[in-house]
Amino acid sequence: MNRIPYWMQALRWYSLHTPRQRGTYRVAAYLYTHRRIPKIEVEATLDRTLLLSLQLSQWIDYNVYVLGVYEAPLVALFRRSLHADSVFLDVGAYIGQYTLLGAKHASAGRVIAVEPHPESSQRLQANVAHNKLNNVSIFPCAAGQAPSRLPFALSEQAFNSGLAGQDGPTPARIIDVEVVPVDDIVQRAGLQRVDIIKIDVEGAEGPVLRGAQGTLHHSRPLLILEIDRQREIAFGDYPEALMRSLREVEYDLYSLQGWRLVALGESAPEYGNLVCIPRRP
Repeated sequence: MNRIPYWMQALRWYSLHTPRQRGTYRVAAYLYTHRRIPKIEVEATLDRTLLLSLQLSQWIDYNVYVLGVYEAPLVALFRRSLHADSVFLDVGAYIGQYTLLGAKHASAGRVIAVEPHPESSQRLQANVAHNKLNNVSIFPCAAGQAPSRLPFALSEQAFNSGLAGQDGPTPARIIDVEVVPVDDIVQRAGLQRVDIIKIDVEGAEGPVLRGAQGTLHHSRPLLILEIDRQREIAFGDYPEALMRSLREVEYDLYSLQGWRLVALGESAPEYGNLVCIPRRP
């Protein structure tokens, strides 16, 4: 199969032309597991004007194609949080959905994209160059607690790749990658402030946060943080401990449930995105 199936084209058309897409994600997820997805690369628009090269067999790429965007509620919140001059740090940028959106909607600001996966980083660079986005800097490294080189586990689904957790299963393919703390990345990029940080690093969120303490205290950025309990445990962390550490530096924590922000108590979700809003004096 070397062409886009008609059902995928129809689902994309419906997604892009229907204001309320109730049930569309569930339909897309069902079809992904019950239909043959061609292993081809296509170009599609993101946010009407951006061009993104997609490998349809990859889960995130498939979502961007058939639904127009991956994680629509989170993307909507992200876009609302941007200002024309925002400085955005995309940690675990993959091929650049949030990087491209940030660069477009903060056209007078800056975007720093961090992506250690070799192929994903190359695809990210190509997508940025293709859209002629001059306010993006790409760091082909991993973010972590301290400068080092660490094993990085490559997954067949590239977005699932990440630093190898101490207690996780042994992956089939391992490479070494450079690890740079967020605070050092901010310094290398010459940033005076950071307004938004998105962290999606397959369980290594704890080390990333511990390497970003200077930035959190100085800039007080909005944090968008993916939590996956089993992956966090593989790095010796628990979501509740990460939540306590953020509250100690005066962040209020919310989970995104559908399109609504819901304040979190002491317990963390098993999986999901946390939105961490700094308290203002």
